[in-house]
Parts: sequence; structure tokens; C-alpha cells
Amino acid sequence: MAPMVKSTSRQKWQRIPSKNVYYYRCPDHRKNYVMSFAFCFDRENDTYQFAYCYPYTYTRLQHYLDNLQRRNMDFFCRELLGLSVQRRQLDLLTITSPESSKNPHRV
Repeated sequence: MAPMVKSTSRQKWQRIPSKNVYYYRCPDHRKNYVMSFAFCFDRENDTYQFAYCYPYTYTRLQHYLDNLQRRNMDFFCRELLGLSVQRRQLDLLTITSPESSKNPHRV
């Protein structure tokens, strides 16, 4: 897994080359694994963003879940669990096999 980079001049997310990404056990962090990477800031006036994987927006997720919910699939259930501090919907998703959704008492 290699982190992603995007900047003012790089409008699309790009993976940092794997030869510049390092995973190692760190004695300073109770021997947990640490990921570090080397990156050359090639344009002085750019604003750079880094992510561990391709970002997936909350809005995109909500549209996807709305679409799934409209399909009324027996094995998909979406419930409101609560709201975040920003008043965003926190969903509880239950996904089961079609057989168990038709026969809820079956173990």
C-alpha cells in the first residue's frame, strides 16, 4: 500500500512510487509497524494533500447508500444510528444473505 498525493498542479490523485514507501517495526512505538515515505516537493507555490488511499467523500457514500436503499433489496437494511457532531447521518448497515433475510429464525 502506497500513499496518494495531489497538489494544485496535480489535479488527480497519484500513488507515491513504492520504492519511496517504507514499512518497518519501530522500537519507539512499542515495536508497532510504521509507514514513512519520501516525497519531493517540486513546486514551491503548490498546496499538497496526502492520503493513505483514494479519498471517498461522505456525499458520495450517502448517494451510494440512497441508491441501494431505493432498490429495496431483502438482504440490505439501513437504519439511522445517530448524528455526528457536524449533524451528519451515521448509518447502521445490516447486510445478510438472501436466505437468512427470508427466514429470520433460521440459524
